[in-house]
Amino acid sequence: MKREEDIAELSERLRDLHAADGEARLGDTFFRWIEDPLKPRTDSGKFRFNRILLLLAALAMLAAGTFLFFSEIQL
Repeated sequence: MKREEDIAELSERLRDLHAADGEARLGDTFFRWIEDPLKPRTDSGKFRFNRILLLLAALAMLAAGTFLFFSEIQL
């Protein structure tokens, strides 16, 4: 019985902690993860992407395109 009470108390504390923390929203966390760490906003207040993540995404798209090209073409 003691263990079930401890689990109930712990889950209630976690719910309260999550409800109190407004930054724990998934969208806000995702935008914080992909924003530029040095200058997250422009002078006009627009969002800036992390250039390293953009480079990695471009490289991944290039690699996927190359793979698809050579898997469809018979040399």
